[in-house]
Parts: sequence; C-alpha cells; structure tokens
Amino acid sequence: MRFARQGLQFWQLAIYLRDRLSTTYVRDGYTAGPHYSVVRAFTFTGTDLDRVAVFVDAGHVFAGGSASISGSAKKRHEITLNVPAIFALLEEKACALSDLPLLRIYWYDGLVNGRQSTDQQSLASTDNIKLRLGIVNAVGEQKGVDARIVTDLADLARNSAICDAVLVGGDEDLRIGVELAQERGVRVHLLTVEGTNVSNLLRQESDTNTQITRKEVSTFLTINPAAPPQPAKAPAQAAPPQTAAKFAQAMKGTCAVQPTTGNSQPAKPPEKVSEKTVDYPAVVAQYLASLTEPEKAAFESAMASSSSSVPREHDGKVLAQARDSIGRSLTSEELRYLRDEVRKQTATK
Repeated sequence: MRFARQGLQFWQLAIYLRDRLSTTYVRDGYTAGPHYSVVRAFTFTGTDLDRVAVFVDAGHVFAGGSASISGSAKKRHEITLNVPAIFALLEEKACALSDLPLLRIYWYDGLVNGRQSTDQQSLASTDNIKLRLGIVNAVGEQKGVDARIVTDLADLARNSAICDAVLVGGDEDLRIGVELAQERGVRVHLLTVEGTNVSNLLRQESDTNTQITRKEVSTFLTINPAAPPQPAKAPAQAAPPQTAAKFAQAMKGTCAVQPTTGNSQPAKPPEKVSEKTVDYPAVVAQYLASLTEPEKAAFESAMASSSSSVPREHDGKVLAQARDSIGRSLTSEELRYLRDEVRKQTATK
C-alpha cells in the first residue's frame, strides 16, 4: 500500500481512514462529530505528495535513440530533439505506469565548455522540466551525471516527495539509486529505448520494465542530413625557379647590389588593401537556410528561451561562415554584431 511505502505511522493511517470513512462531519465547514478536534489536531500530508517523477539520462536518449532509428549512434550535432514531443511522451508513459500525476521531469546531461546546447536551453525553459548538468571532460566523457540521478532519486524518496519513479537509462551505476528509493517504499519503473544495451542487474532491480519503441523515438528525435563536402582548395603555385646566374652567385657567397642615384627616394610601403566587411544579414540568412525545418525550429525555440546566448553549436558554425566570407578572423565588435543579427533573424514572430 502507498501508506506503508511512504513510511507513515499507524496512528496517521488510522486518522486518515477515520477522515475518509466518517460521514458525521464536513472538514472545511467545521461540522463535526465526536472527537473531530482530535482529527483536526494532526495534518495528514501523504496523499498530497502522491506523485511520480521521471529521471532521464540524456546520453541514453540520444545515443540509444539515434541508434534505434538509424542503425548507429550519432553525435549530438547530428541529432535534433523535439522538446515538446518528448515531454508529452514521457508524461504519458509515467502517468500510465504509476497511475499518478507528474511531479516533474528531471533531465540529466553534460555541459561542454560551460555553455548550454540548443537542446539544453530549450529544456531548461520548459515548464515542469528540471535540467541537471554535469560536465563533459576534454575527451568527451560525461562526469557527475549518474551521481546526480542517484542523489536526486534517493533524496525525493527519503523526503516522501514521490511514490513512484520512472528511470530512463541503462547504466548499472544507477542501480544503487533504485535500491535506495525502494528501501523507502518507492516503486521504480525502468523505461529504456528499444534495441539499446541495458544492464541486466538494473533490469532485475527495477519493479517494472518498459520500452520506448522505434516508432515513438521517431516522434521526438530527428537525424540531421550530412553536410555536403567542402570543395578542396587549389594547391598554391610553386615560386618560379631561380635563374642559373643567381644560383651561381648565391653559391659564391656574393650578392648583386643595385646602383643608387643621388636623387633616389626610399621605397614606399605598399598601399594597404581595404579589408572586407561582414554582410551580417546575408551570412545569417544563408546559415539559417542551410538548416532543416526541425533544426531551425529547435534553434528558434532555444533562442526564444535565452535571448542573451547563442547555442554553442550554432554559434561556432555561423562564426566560421562569417570568417570564410571575409577571409580573416572577426573582431570582438564584429562578433557582437553577428550575434545580434542571429537574435534578430531567429526571433519568433
């Protein structure tokens, strides 16, 4: 029973049952039968906290999901996540598995170079989603993500904040979190992507096992088309060979000195060629046109949620495109103008 799972005392259960079974009083209207003052002396909060929480390992969703629909795991920049679609799917499955309302979805991912990605910005600004970030080290390994899942799962169970938990992941390191939650009476439902490798011990420890099918994955995950190959640059032309006379002269250790005249003037430095300027609207428009519709929608959603920051993967690509257009690096002022133009063109109408 949920009362036992929440660690409630017997007297609390007795009072709760008396409240529910009694027909001689109206709680809010203060019409009471015998000993109703005793009932009102205690506040039973167990039913107020009957909720289910979802704990999502983003690595399992992205790697497992992309492999499920394409045959091989893809890198993050090759994938586009539809945040509203995955939220709706997870909420539906969590409520169906537990028959309880949703508390919130906890989303665990790694932070690269201290900047959020497009997906992370959108997730962080979505209602009822809590973004929890670890770090990604220099070799691309996530650190601190599993520990955060275990800690949050154990804390919510210990505080009787949830009755059920839905865990989306497959690493065996998560098993200790399942055990700690179950010791507090919480039922843990394991939800994994179809066709992915999942720890057998984690499956055995969980109360139920359910899968996200390939068809369901395709509703919230899209594989971006591969970028067209860049044309190879023409090899630089070799310098003209030295004449035999100059070569012989160099071998003798002598050099020819040009005669000077009395009225000769010092050589003038070559005139500085005017530097090209960035056509900000054209560069940004060209980049946005290269995106697929799901990529562009996710980009605009992320920009709407964080007007001060351009997601790192798009920021780098737009910068590279602007740099190639003028043949040099951009100044700090030009970078600011470029990002302002990105915000302007991605602003939702």
